[in-house]
Amino acid sequence: MSERDDDDPKPRRRRAPLPPAAAPAAAEPVVLSLRDVTMPPPPDRPVEQTDSEFVLSDDEVQPEPWLGDPDAERAAQRAARRAQVRRDRFRGAPGADADDVPQVLVLDADAASRQPLCELLESFGFQVTSSAALPAAEPPWPYVAVFVDFATRTDDDGDGIELAKQVRELVRELGDARSVMVLVAQQLSSIDRVRAGLAGCDETVLKPLTRGNVARALDTRGVALPSDSRRV
Repeated sequence: MSERDDDDPKPRRRRAPLPPAAAPAAAEPVVLSLRDVTMPPPPDRPVEQTDSEFVLSDDEVQPEPWLGDPDAERAAQRAARRAQVRRDRFRGAPGADADDVPQVLVLDADAASRQPLCELLESFGFQVTSSAALPAAEPPWPYVAVFVDFATRTDDDGDGIELAKQVRELVRELGDARSVMVLVAQQLSSIDRVRAGLAGCDETVLKPLTRGNVARALDTRGVALPSDSRRV
């Protein structure tokens, strides 16, 4: 016996179609002013908020990072000294007092050998004094730098390093340790470099001398060039 829909005692009812889903309402744009934005404070640091910035409290002020590190401290001091002397480059400019022109001493027993260095230093604007031996001096020590040739011999048959040591001792006796000591040499062994450091030499310049290596030795130690055409 076949089943017919008309004979079904419980006819199935068709479900009414669901109404279409309502479209979500468009989100309203969020507008923030600068006053509504709050910057987070730096991590692990208490701050006092002001209208425009965060200020570290007095008990949280951090020391300079180089404090306690002798090498970094000396480097910072040298950088500050170089910055200061660069601000004073007007010294020795045309029209300046002769007393304001920095003086340099060149010690070399060979007059022909020391002449090129003297001319180079004079072109930098220094007032140059050259000698074969350590000259007599009274306080205050007048020279901002001393160039000693390694080949120069002393009275007791010492070399230029021994002469540099004598110069350093004289400068200290006169109460001024600021003079820069530069050793000039054709070549130096490792032992001589150690001796030069112990004798108080600040820099070593190898021949042939150029404007670059002489200026670099002075600038590294904070001695400004009164006039340098390379920076004009």
